[in-house]
Amino acid sequence: MTEDELEQRLRGHPAVTECVVVEGEQLIAYVVAGEADGARIKEFLTEFVPRRRLPEVVAVVPELPRTPEGEIDIAALPLPVAEGERPAGGKAGFVTAGSGPLMVGGTLLFGFLAFGTTNVFWPYSTDLSGVPLPWAALFFGLYLFEWASFGLGVMVLLRGRSALARLGRSAPLTTAAWLALVWLLVAWWPQDNFYRLAAKTDWPQQAALVYGFNVTLMIAAAILVAFVSGRRR
Repeated sequence: MTEDELEQRLRGHPAVTECVVVEGEQLIAYVVAGEADGARIKEFLTEFVPRRRLPEVVAVVPELPRTPEGEIDIAALPLPVAEGERPAGGKAGFVTAGSGPLMVGGTLLFGFLAFGTTNVFWPYSTDLSGVPLPWAALFFGLYLFEWASFGLGVMVLLRGRSALARLGRSAPLTTAAWLALVWLLVAWWPQDNFYRLAAKTDWPQQAALVYGFNVTLMIAAAILVAFVSGRRR
């Protein structure tokens, strides 16, 4: 059952005047239903909707935010809340209420793991013993950025899809954009290490690196352009 079909079922409830269903890490139904109880509306859905497709949360809101064009502004919907609570205001993003420390901590954790395993996967790829200052410090700064980017990419992989889903694009395009964003962040760490160890005249390896990293990064960027410029559902 699709989000559109869920919305049709929700509109069948006598108290529901408007609704929108958003699928990300959770399946959430936002409904304009006066003082109706979200849990009872969810119970109403059980008569028509398979349990696996029931919204995890039915959030009752005073109104659905609109864009200047009159479309529902998915990005401006309140943050998800526990069942039975009314949502607070505020736009959602990758860093939602209470998740900022988790994103930062996870980025540091996975970035540190990348730092600790670089020489396991690519021995001597970050050896700067023969590089004079200040160039050695500049190159080490590059490595820090790569490790941090990898850590952030892992966190976006774990937690980022719901933020993109709230922007209201189609599910396939949202998934493609999510994976493209992850790849744009995580790819620099393995890419640069492979390149540093590859002989400049090893044409098969150079071609494999170009098509494995450079071309796929271009494709990922193009997917994000399509996502940003795409129409809402």
